[in-house]
Amino acid sequence: MKKLKALAPYRNQLIFTVLFVVIAILFMTLGFWKTMLLILFTSIGLFIGTMQDEKRSISSIIATIQAFFER
Repeated sequence: MKKLKALAPYRNQLIFTVLFVVIAILFMTLGFWKTMLLILFTSIGLFIGTMQDEKRSISSIIATIQAFFER
């Protein structure tokens, strides 16, 4: 039970990551490009979950990315 409580702050990250992995696996078979697709879907799921956990909006993420490239 303590292990589950320790994962509570990462709930949305875990949910979205698992969701996108499952979706990617359903659409894929073995192969390089399909494996790249799996990595892409997993990354998108992690990104969305992180945004949910940190309560950040898309506009704040875009502003952060723009500030990084304007340096």
